[in-house]
Amino acid sequence: MVNLTIDGQQVQVEEGQTIISAAEKLGIKIPTMCYLKKVSTTGACRVCLVNVEGVEGSVTACNTVATEGIVVTTTGEELVNKRKDMIRLMLVNHPLDCPVCDAAGECDLQDICYEHGILDQPFTAEDVAAAKITDWPLIENVPSRCVLCEKCVKVGYELTGIGDFTVVERGDMAYIGRKPGNDIDPYIEGNAVDVCPVGAMISKPFKHSARSWTLDKVPSIGYAGGSLEQVDLNVKQDKLFRITSQDDATINNGLLGFDSSFGYGFVNSEKRLLKPVVNGEESTMADALKAVADKAAEFGGSAVAGLSSARLTVEENYLFQKLFRTGFKSNNIDSEARFGMQRASDTLAEVLGLRGASAAAQKIAGADAVLVFGSDITSEQPQINYLIQKAYRQNDAKLLVANMRQVRIAKESHCFLNYAPGSEAALAAALAKLIVENGQADEAFLKQYVKNSADVKKALAKVDVAKVAEACGIDAALLTEVSELLGAAENVAIVFGGDVTKSALCEETVKSLANLAMVSGALGSESGGLYPVDEKPNMQGLLDAGVTPEYLPGYVANSDAGMNAQQILEGIESGVVKMLYVAGTNPLVSYPDSARWKAALEKVELLVVQDILASELTEMASVVLPAAAYTEKSGTYIACDHTAGVLAKAVAPKGGSQSDKAIFAQLLEATTGSAQTLCNEKILAEMAESCDLFSVVGLAGDRYQSSCTKKGYTPAAAALTFSDCGHVAEAKGLILISGKMHAHTGVTSTYAAGALEIAPEGYIEISTADADKIGITDGAVVTVKTGQGSAQGKARISSYVPQGVLFAPYHFAELNIQQVMPSGANYTSVEVSK
Repeated sequence: MVNLTIDGQQVQVEEGQTIISAAEKLGIKIPTMCYLKKVSTTGACRVCLVNVEGVEGSVTACNTVATEGIVVTTTGEELVNKRKDMIRLMLVNHPLDCPVCDAAGECDLQDICYEHGILDQPFTAEDVAAAKITDWPLIENVPSRCVLCEKCVKVGYELTGIGDFTVVERGDMAYIGRKPGNDIDPYIEGNAVDVCPVGAMISKPFKHSARSWTLDKVPSIGYAGGSLEQVDLNVKQDKLFRITSQDDATINNGLLGFDSSFGYGFVNSEKRLLKPVVNGEESTMADALKAVADKAAEFGGSAVAGLSSARLTVEENYLFQKLFRTGFKSNNIDSEARFGMQRASDTLAEVLGLRGASAAAQKIAGADAVLVFGSDITSEQPQINYLIQKAYRQNDAKLLVANMRQVRIAKESHCFLNYAPGSEAALAAALAKLIVENGQADEAFLKQYVKNSADVKKALAKVDVAKVAEACGIDAALLTEVSELLGAAENVAIVFGGDVTKSALCEETVKSLANLAMVSGALGSESGGLYPVDEKPNMQGLLDAGVTPEYLPGYVANSDAGMNAQQILEGIESGVVKMLYVAGTNPLVSYPDSARWKAALEKVELLVVQDILASELTEMASVVLPAAAYTEKSGTYIACDHTAGVLAKAVAPKGGSQSDKAIFAQLLEATTGSAQTLCNEKILAEMAESCDLFSVVGLAGDRYQSSCTKKGYTPAAAALTFSDCGHVAEAKGLILISGKMHAHTGVTSTYAAGALEIAPEGYIEISTADADKIGITDGAVVTVKTGQGSAQGKARISSYVPQGVLFAPYHFAELNIQQVMPSGANYTSVEVSK
């Protein structure tokens, strides 16, 4: 510790802390323009000048390290005059365009000029500012306003890993520019706008739409990513104008994901559903709900089925399952989780007793090694990515990435395992085998908690690493290197995502990853753990709430299990299911084998669609129920680590739309005769009475006290070789992967102008070698065909997919790549033609 004196007050700080940090501890405010606590300092603005006894001249407080015994003065006429001169120098070429600048009212330069009484300008200089940059997507850069604080540069390079801003030129010619972007879709760093102290970085979607001081800021959480980023919804006259970050004390350290920065526009879309529709005619909500209730009673429980969504809150999903089970007398309920996260959740529960992550997400930041397995984490969960970035950028963790394609984070990794599709389980087993073989297994943890560690080791001993390496398409030496890095780390975090959970081999791969987590010590370390992630905001909460035929809320086994999503599809096709109620999801786009879903829904007797946006699905519906957007309702979202976050209502529902909760409650009353409370706290209390899982939930940052975790673990046998799990790679032709892309989340973002500016349409990504072989040029329309169907889209030639592999985002209805995917799979063999 270091002791120093500031303005006559003594203070003690840790070694390496700066003078400005010490002053903050005392509550002394030192003015600054370039200081941002969460990034490294630059000392660029020189407004934070202070005097240190015995040191000639003034020093910058933001980047001068406090040393033992120094005496610092932060006030005095001389210092104030020096600071005024520094401010005036920033104003030499700064345009006085506050009336048209979007930062007016929240500009640090305005504030600091006012605080220091800057009323004159004795300095002049030649105006050498670069011209306004207007051709960047989503951000306009005004170099003449820039004070070169470099916050926009550093937040990308030091915190988020999405850093393509850089300082161009030198001296008085310097300005902020961009490096060449991704050849698929540019990773726009929205946090650059948020940290800019002036109006140099301007959000194009927000530009000139409102003055900052006229907006009300409603604390809430983000609508995407499943990691509960804390945000402010900026609203006025029942309209959302933008989303900004809260302070740095938030769970997300004041950082925003792309969706919050630019993808929120769908809530104001002209395609919002505003009135109920029954058989093509506008209706009242009361009449529409009566039609639904009457038909459900007519058809009877076994003929009624429902699909819900991770966009809905915990309370809403609880009421959804309650409506079906008590109102419609049906257990035929499911969701998109059937084709992804539920399979991972059930497998983790089987072998580890876990429902979701093994530890709080924040522990990732303290890991010594992070393995990102089968996840484009930068796109799937930005906030988890930020914790990973902190682990390896600030805490020197080893970053290891395993993926079928070169996702963005692969470029930053110490080792990248570019495995062949279908080899995931074998790859994880080989890494676990090598850790044990090298004598690096966490024996203390295995002995204390793992019931069958000897059996696991025997099974792992059978794994032929050489054969696995060959089948994965990875050099055996690289496997050894990765295993040694994992084995040597005291704290290990293993993160896996959609490429695993949505795979046909999900269960096998998750079991193999569970074994890897066991032997590597990921489950026994102080920091780190095992983390399944999903792009949707409340996938964990949806499962916890019991939207599945097998389980009641809290994973209580259901003795009267109904149909799952696949069985519902088959039931519609056979005529057994006559009514389908779809809430907040679109199986015509999001579900695998989507063409089959479309054919089935065209023949179902009654299709009820409850959603916020018009689509092909709503056009097919017999009854359309307009739902409120996430800004128009309140409730709880649950992250994969069981953390609860509160969604706040910021504006009134548009038109005749109502919250999903209100719609379900009215139907419950119509079908049961009993009134249903709409109070979130009372609904959560009702849930807590039904099972132990919900004993503590409702406030941001709270975590479930889950009764699901076992005291001891029984991992999978792990007798995995490539022949056991590699059948996909043996298929003929090219392998097409469908998945999430950076600029979009689900389907709703395709109604947001900001997201569409980055990615206006779907594409089929192909390697240069494969494109040359087939004779495909960039932008040419290509067709991919499987036994499920065919899809057409523009080709994008890139280096991000290896030869033999294609990739297509699933978000776009026009491309509808899911129509070529088999049920329960996210990659398949395809024929490609021009």
